Amino acid sequence: MKFNWAEYLELAKELADITSTISSDSETDSKPRISEAKLRSSISRAYYAAFCIARNYLRDVLHEPRLSKARTGDTNEHQFVADEFRYNKSKNKKMIEIGNDLGRLRQSRNKADYDDTIYIL
Repeated sequence: MKFNWAEYLELAKELADITSTISSDSETDSKPRISEAKLRSSISRAYYAAFCIARNYLRDVLHEPRLSKARTGDTNEHQFVADEFRYNKSKNKKMIEIGNDLGRLRQSRNKADYDDTIYIL
C-alpha cells in the first residue's frame, strides 16, 4: 500500500500546534513556547509532504521519465521537481506558485535540519 504523504502535513500541524505543548522559558515568561525540536521537525515534515506529493504528481500524472522508479540517481530530485513546476511549459500560474513554494520550503527545511541556530524560531 502506498504511503499517503499528506499524513506528513498532518503530523507537521500537530508538531507545531501551540495548544498541544505549552511551556515557557521562565516563571516570568508568560508567552507559550513550543519545543524547538518540534518546530524543526514540523518544518521538515511539511516540506517532505509537499515535495513527495509534487514529485508523485510529476511522476504518476504527467509521467515525467526522469522521476521513474528506474532512475539512475543522476538528478537532484528536489531541485528538479521545484524547477519542473516553476518553469512548466504551460506557464500555469498555480504550478509556478507551487514550484516557488517548494523552493522556499526546501530552504526552510535545510535550515531546520542542518543549522545550529535559526533566528526565525
